[in-house]
Amino acid sequence: MKSFLIFTVLTFLTTVGFSQNQYVDVVFLKNGSVIRGKIIERVPNKSVKIETEGNNIFVYKMVEIKKITKELQEFEYDIEDDLDIMSIDEKPKPGYVAITIGPSFPTGDFADSQNRMANTGVNLTLINFGFLFSEHLGISASWFGAAYPLDNDDFDPWSYGGLMVGPLLSYQLSENAEWDFRPMIGYAVTKAPDIGNGEEEATSFAINLGTLIRVHMSSTFSLVLSADLFGTKAKFKDLGFEQDIGASSLGFGLAYRLD
Repeated sequence: MKSFLIFTVLTFLTTVGFSQNQYVDVVFLKNGSVIRGKIIERVPNKSVKIETEGNNIFVYKMVEIKKITKELQEFEYDIEDDLDIMSIDEKPKPGYVAITIGPSFPTGDFADSQNRMANTGVNLTLINFGFLFSEHLGISASWFGAAYPLDNDDFDPWSYGGLMVGPLLSYQLSENAEWDFRPMIGYAVTKAPDIGNGEEEATSFAINLGTLIRVHMSSTFSLVLSADLFGTKAKFKDLGFEQDIGASSLGFGLAYRLD
């Protein structure tokens, strides 16, 4: 009983002392602006409404806010530490590793049924990597493989695999979705099918223009939709010909978000 009375008195004194102190909420925006007043409304994962001393009311989205402090109480916290108003996108995740698989469509000479007979195949990207150094700019890389069957099922398919690297340009589409543009260069190892004169592998320079949309399902995982335009020119010395290889691919998969 004595402990309860002491606790009650301390609570009362603390409450009275707190109510007599004047304090001001301070909202620091990412554009450098500082807004002082009293926060009158918080919408979790969305916005903060603050009323200034001049009775002006402003509403700011959480993605616009760098941090919030309370003056005169020497109490400060980053917006990422406030669990009541933090969403999965307000805590930046600068990187990801994704795996995707989907159809791949030969283009140009590679799609000509009279020119090596490549048909619609499949593209598997085992590593789709991206990491942002700033809000919009970073680096991307991929490790992938693709195969394209021939009209004759007795022959092995065309196949290639490669490693690519390049810049990453990223933009936020919505609260839980981001769009990436990924132009990359690298190399590919292409295997020509044996259609009667033997098979051969050739290593060649390759380019890829890729785009990727990430829809965040949690702070750890995202669903991924990708589209890529790939091109290389493989020179088969023993078989005595060069093959322009072009393909457009769609991919669907899952990404792990990196801190």
